[in-house]
Amino acid sequence: MINMEYSTWNNVCEGIFKQSNQTLNKYLQLYPFSILSDKEKKMIKSEKFFNKYIKNGALFRNKLVFDFPRHYIQKNNSAFRNSKLVSPIIHIYLECVGYHVCNKYERNSTRTRCYYAGNMLELDFHYKKSYERFYADVNECTQRYQYYYKFDVTNFFDSIDINILFEQINNNTTIIDSRTALIYKRLLRAIGDGKYPTIEKSCSLSFLATYVYLDSFDRKLEGFLANLDGIGDYQLVRYVDDLFVFFNTSDDKLNDVVSNIKNSVIHNYRDINLNLNEQKSNYGVSDNISEELSAALYDHYVNAQEIEISSMFDENNMKEFIDRLHDVAVKRAHNHDLYKEIKDAVFNITDVKYSSDEIFRYLLYYKDAIFNDEELIRKLKSLFNEDYKIIKYDTKNLINMILNTRNGDLIRSFLNQIFQNNNLDSFDITIIINYLILRGFSHKDLLNKLAAYEPNIYNYINYYCKSSFVKSLLNTDNNSYINLILTDEYDFNGDMKVWYIYFMYRYYRNSNDILEAFSYYKSYFDRVTAHLMNYKGIEQTGKGKPNFRMFYRTGPIKKAYQKLNPSDVDDSIGNLIDTAHDLRNHNPINHSSAEVMDDETLSIHELKNIIAELECLLEQGFAGKP
Repeated sequence: MINMEYSTWNNVCEGIFKQSNQTLNKYLQLYPFSILSDKEKKMIKSEKFFNKYIKNGALFRNKLVFDFPRHYIQKNNSAFRNSKLVSPIIHIYLECVGYHVCNKYERNSTRTRCYYAGNMLELDFHYKKSYERFYADVNECTQRYQYYYKFDVTNFFDSIDINILFEQINNNTTIIDSRTALIYKRLLRAIGDGKYPTIEKSCSLSFLATYVYLDSFDRKLEGFLANLDGIGDYQLVRYVDDLFVFFNTSDDKLNDVVSNIKNSVIHNYRDINLNLNEQKSNYGVSDNISEELSAALYDHYVNAQEIEISSMFDENNMKEFIDRLHDVAVKRAHNHDLYKEIKDAVFNITDVKYSSDEIFRYLLYYKDAIFNDEELIRKLKSLFNEDYKIIKYDTKNLINMILNTRNGDLIRSFLNQIFQNNNLDSFDITIIINYLILRGFSHKDLLNKLAAYEPNIYNYINYYCKSSFVKSLLNTDNNSYINLILTDEYDFNGDMKVWYIYFMYRYYRNSNDILEAFSYYKSYFDRVTAHLMNYKGIEQTGKGKPNFRMFYRTGPIKKAYQKLNPSDVDDSIGNLIDTAHDLRNHNPINHSSAEVMDDETLSIHELKNIIAELECLLEQGFAGKP
């Protein structure tokens, strides 16, 4: 069904599985990989599993893979990203898409140092190393260029045009064939509710959005800058949609140059349906860029100069931080900007510009012993008793701080405030999710609290985080007769068309386009019926293969099911098949008569019920040995 190679699947699986559990179990999207056994990892990355379940598209038959719960990922300003959770098998699948493209795509841009969240080619799925390289490049450019212009895009990921993305992928050569591209595009739209999706820790999506989608823009801007009067030299450095344009020019031409650069950026972004974020775009003298990025990182990352944070900060700094937060909590005068101001003021090193976030995280994760200090614990109790919602400004880090104390009274007091709140908002749910992740989802009452507000996330945790997700792949409730492939009982003759048709059904079902969904499901039902009758030995071609040409008419379908169900004396199965057949033939997707459009009594609920009854007929038919 797709042109993915096994080597791609194997390499991506190995890249994901080789990450430490201490890394994987920090994120809800990655947590399921942290509880896999070595035997399960071996099975998932095997060529047999790939051919039977991935390459042919049979994975989409699993009832869970088209569930995409909304996720709670906060930006630095506390706002939430429009993000989704996907099943672990779909997460691997999407990373394979990026890896496949990465190995074949050659960027047209030649003067842009381009970074994104990870490194697809090196199978590094975390942003840290690439962001450090970005830091180093920016700081190196501040020493060679007089001026910089920093640009940002408004709602970057939500604005990406998926059609333009896939045109760009195949701009120079065919990297993804048309059938595979159709599946990938629709999968992305299904996950993102029609838009380019955001998924936690997806290096692939960051790569495609940055390295591929922005390639044409970067190339056009390079050509413009190369011919712009007044510029002596230039360099572009980008991290996703954050773009730095470094350049040299004379003071008398500066205004014209920055105006021309901005106009070009606005114009070229519009060609790919993006808009400049004016509020986050600015220019200035490169020497002052430390206000944008941490200057000390250049020496730290490029010249390997170590700066000992632990010798400069201890529990006293943390106490000062908590005291200042307590002061604003008492006044009920806090907001995200004020929280950041306090953090910047406390965790600051004169002349050594580590960011306050870096210092704070370092103390949390590498110097957690300082949180055993009794006075510090008392201050934390007082702070969170005053207003526990101050956690919303830095959810993951502040919950880590609470847990680092290992103080039962503080933790219980914090949890009690959540349980007493019967009107949870998005920040409360984020707090609950992050606490559960750090506690290995062991708090039953808190899980039940989450279930009342976010049942889809609760189901995700139960399916994938409480036990191995391999069970969901083999569970007959989720997979039904597709398990015949995995258990080698019946391989559906390697039929890729049937799973393509089913994928299209699920895509339209997910989009609530029920007429399109019904049309594809009826085609799927007819084709699987041919497989069913072949499996049961009732009807097959002379070569022993399914007789697809027979099972598109009602007569042969009804006769075949009568042989499977001789006890159906009232012909309810026959009536069901007749109804489904008529609805398909009167569907405007299939027939120009479009008679179904005249039936004002036909409801979406009725169509879904017919699909459910047909599916039950298939499941009952495959049950038991032939």
